[in-house]
Amino acid sequence: MRMPVKFRQSLRALPLICLFTSAAHAQLSGSAGILSNYMYRGISFSADKPAARLALNYDAPGGWYAGGQVVSGQLSTETHRYAQWLGYAGYAQRLSSGLSWEAGGTAYAYSGTPGWNFRELYVGIAAAKISARLHYAPDYLGFGERTLYAELNGGMPLTRRLNFFWHAGYLYSRDNTQTNHPEARLGLAASSNGWQAQLSLDMVRQRAVSTGGYYSEAGESKVRHEVVLALARSF
Repeated sequence: MRMPVKFRQSLRALPLICLFTSAAHAQLSGSAGILSNYMYRGISFSADKPAARLALNYDAPGGWYAGGQVVSGQLSTETHRYAQWLGYAGYAQRLSSGLSWEAGGTAYAYSGTPGWNFRELYVGIAAAKISARLHYAPDYLGFGERTLYAELNGGMPLTRRLNFFWHAGYLYSRDNTQTNHPEARLGLAASSNGWQAQLSLDMVRQRAVSTGGYYSEAGESKVRHEVVLALARSF
């Protein structure tokens, strides 16, 4: 039995919650779009510059699904744009209670900085208007850190074509407390004739950076706000 479309969308979108959608009956779908800033768990992975994104998704009979995306990103250690790849696969089912659950894995690859490549496992559960997911990475971003990332996603329709959505997440490292940080997103998403637009406010609490270029344990934390605009076309 297939899981609700909303649950699949929140997984496929990852850092772009509720933006790229597909028809419930489609087995193969995709989207192409541009973003004013590619935000990943509250951090810009495009050096605070616009980025292009292409995504493909496949929903197989019986609850299996897979997909991926490529983004023209730029990490903090890079001087040029490189492709950032993401691929995922998993399984989901609807329970008799109406809830849905899922489990799967995600692989991240950064062509400009392959040392940052890493993999995660995740489990999740979803209701009609809210979903939760827990991710585990044994070597987050190649830093040798074991991390847990917990997220909640939700939303509600405001009109036939306009939706409000929210997202909250927390990244926890068992090996480096300087990595730990909360982040959140609030926004509006609109769709019409295969086009989707999203306007969001992304917020993240980070430690102050020391003069050496690393997070300073003695530094005061600060909250960064970023307004992100995204436009996409489904196919």
